[in-house]
Amino acid sequence: MKSPVGSRKPMTLTELEDGLMAYRCEESGGYYIPSNCYMRWLSQQPAITPHIPQSDEHEQPEPSDMPPQARICPESGTIMTRYKVGHGFPFMIDRSITGGIWLDAGEWEALRARNFHDELNRVFTQSWQRTVRDTELQQSRRTRMEERFGADVLHRIDKLKDELQNHPNREELLAYLCE
Repeated sequence: MKSPVGSRKPMTLTELEDGLMAYRCEESGGYYIPSNCYMRWLSQQPAITPHIPQSDEHEQPEPSDMPPQARICPESGTIMTRYKVGHGFPFMIDRSITGGIWLDAGEWEALRARNFHDELNRVFTQSWQRTVRDTELQQSRRTRMEERFGADVLHRIDKLKDELQNHPNREELLAYLCE
């Protein structure tokens, strides 16, 4: 199989994890994981591991400054589709119509470090992508609010909001605030 990036040189078959075969691009350091290899490996895993929260100790591959180029699937020869991973990962992963997955250098390791490696098949689902979009929208709104009102005021409002959330006289207190 030829690499979907760079000079499209042939890739090397390698064992990415115990029992997970993938093709490695020696030029870029990326991996192409055929769908059947990933699903076979996934079926042999005891259970999905719980996610590890994002922290400074988990290294993330740096997103490229270059505009993303269309990747050609090494199996089908068709253009691969890019999907946001979300959940604090700054990168996108590519998927072929065959179900195969392309990961740039360092992405498998980043996903593995936070236990997302055993859910790659879910990244491409409508519900996962909806969650990613909703989270981005909330973060964008929060950023605009901080810029407009200041982080300190927003923090105090958040504390008040939490206090009012389950208060027995919530409606009356909200009406008072609106006066």
